[in-house]
Amino acid sequence: MKRVSGILWAELRNMRFYDGSTDPNDHLTRFAGAANQGQWPMPTWCLMFQQTLDGAAGGWFERLEPGSIDSWYELREQFSTRTSLRKKCIKDPTEITKIVRRAHESLPDFKERWMDEASYISGVPEIIRISAFMGAHKCPALAKKFSDRVPHSVTEMFTRVDDFVRSEEAYKSTELPKGEGFDQNRRKITSKVIDHETKE
Repeated sequence: MKRVSGILWAELRNMRFYDGSTDPNDHLTRFAGAANQGQWPMPTWCLMFQQTLDGAAGGWFERLEPGSIDSWYELREQFSTRTSLRKKCIKDPTEITKIVRRAHESLPDFKERWMDEASYISGVPEIIRISAFMGAHKCPALAKKFSDRVPHSVTEMFTRVDDFVRSEEAYKSTELPKGEGFDQNRRKITSKVIDHETKE
């Protein structure tokens, strides 16, 4: 399958990734042209279309419910509906500062929501996007990471967010449940005292 995917991907090498900043209809036309030229079987269209999406568009595809798409035509319609809605919902650029992390919302969930909602807001310079997210995630540990080295692009910022989340999860997986270390040491000390008194 890897070899076949490599051959199929070669057909798309001249295509730009779609991240929501270009015309979605142009992207669909270019993709269909590559698929027809390569004479791909229809089920392959959906699999390969995913590979052409990036940023918020890629996140949208990943959040589709399993089994919700049965054909390329359904995927195309959902993609077109989503992008046409996006065009109608362009907001004032300052609205991006109102996307903030909610109570009890995990950092990964907030990142995905921020990417999706921010994709509806056009005309926001990259430095403002970076500043808006950094001021909205409400995670002191992550804020310290960013203060040590400010990201130069949104892509770099989210790569570092993902790395931070993975490092935090790895740390938690090695952390003892609260009180367990103390209880174990206390049991060991108590056991030694009892053994000592018994021997005497």
